[in-house]
Amino acid sequence: MKFTTINKFILLTLLASFFILVSCEDELEAKVYNDLTPDNFFKTENDFNAALVALYSSFSIDWGGKDPGVDIWYNYLYNANNKSYLMRSELTTDELWNDWDANLLNFTWGPATYSGGNAPVYSRIRYVARATDIIDKIKNSTVDDATKNRYLAEARTLRAWLMYILYDFFGPVNVKINPITLGDTDIIPRWSDEEYTGIIEQDLLNAISTDELPETYNGSEDWGRASKGLSRMLLLKLYMHKKEWIKAETIGKDIINSGSYSLNDNYEDTFLNASNNELIYAIVGNDAVPNWFFQHLFPGDYASGLAGNTIIERGGGWYGYSMPWEFFDKFETGDLRTNTIISEYTSGGGTLVDRTSGLRGAIPLKYKGIEGLGSGPSYAIDWVIFRYSDVLLSVAEAINEQRGPVDAYQYVNQVRARAGVSDWSGLTKDDFRDAILDERGRELFCEGHRRQDLIRHGKFIDRAVERGATSADAKHTLFPIPADIILEGNGTIEQNPNY
Repeated sequence: MKFTTINKFILLTLLASFFILVSCEDELEAKVYNDLTPDNFFKTENDFNAALVALYSSFSIDWGGKDPGVDIWYNYLYNANNKSYLMRSELTTDELWNDWDANLLNFTWGPATYSGGNAPVYSRIRYVARATDIIDKIKNSTVDDATKNRYLAEARTLRAWLMYILYDFFGPVNVKINPITLGDTDIIPRWSDEEYTGIIEQDLLNAISTDELPETYNGSEDWGRASKGLSRMLLLKLYMHKKEWIKAETIGKDIINSGSYSLNDNYEDTFLNASNNELIYAIVGNDAVPNWFFQHLFPGDYASGLAGNTIIERGGGWYGYSMPWEFFDKFETGDLRTNTIISEYTSGGGTLVDRTSGLRGAIPLKYKGIEGLGSGPSYAIDWVIFRYSDVLLSVAEAINEQRGPVDAYQYVNQVRARAGVSDWSGLTKDDFRDAILDERGRELFCEGHRRQDLIRHGKFIDRAVERGATSADAKHTLFPIPADIILEGNGTIEQNPNY
């Protein structure tokens, strides 16, 4: 499948909706029902593509779609709606504000808050079963081994990514990863943390060890497919999440030493130029799969504003998301990354609006490529998920946690030099730990990593309380298992603590 070819993508999505169906009996049923068998399917590479596109659809930036198994419409994981994995990873933090969901804003959610159609992240548990079924069918296909190996690595990477997202929000859940028991109706309990993360790790290690999986698709017409770089990046995320610093440093340096990625000279270019060498993975945006994030940023009376020296002109937006001024003030004077943020604008009536006259927070545009593409509300722009600067900052953090900051400066200072701010030196281990959290915020704002970073540093709840979410409690570092799932499990599935 060529991910840059819109018509093929649409065709394959339709094929996937036909081929990959699950039981509509209940939310937990994982069985894959179809009329296709190894005798009449998975005989060609096109068959592999048709199956895999259903997994890729989970990571779309478009609004969402119906799960064909339960006939419920869910938001995709990386769309701009405040129900998505991406936005709940940002809107629960200090980097982005939104008051459309009082429970999300005030940390007052409970097991019944995000159930049914309001549980788009948890719903992906069924896609783990589908990935398992696809992996099994690829293994048993008659396609040549080299092609099978590449697609197996790709499918395992996508399964691991889905499992990691579930783990990030809910902890280990009761995914089905044994193809023999996919058809069983028995509800299984949640995996232990060690078992669950071990499955993720093994899937990714298997993918990385596959010779046929390309290191990167940067600059290729297959940009958007899972590569070895993505597998390594997900493994890095897992190790950072679990604070396995030695493993994190090792896999991070593997990415660095691969020679496939590098920092762009200009920070802004990272979000302007598709599939550039700083990007490890981005979700492809086009006219059929548009990016709606920007429509949420602009005030209704917006006409023009400056992002650095670039004039951004367009009509008003929905004004749902903004960067709190407290976060904006974390940027140092002269930090070139602020050239992607609008801190004042001119209204349609010609009035200058800033933080002293009604602009409640900065406009974290980041993607200045919307210039010249019309007034929206959606844009055909790729959405960056993982990039090389994150690797450098992660390696620096992992080194500091093991040995202190001396050997870590060389990595973080590459990022700071590109931003036009001074090098670090002379910090204590504790000072470096606090500083790297702020540096990650400045470098990676609105890329979906802030929640993980704050939790890892033990600051997630404290920052919530500081900004007025006084109900925030330690239990909120995980979301609850949806109430309908607990009820359906009838005692088999354990709820997260204190919910």
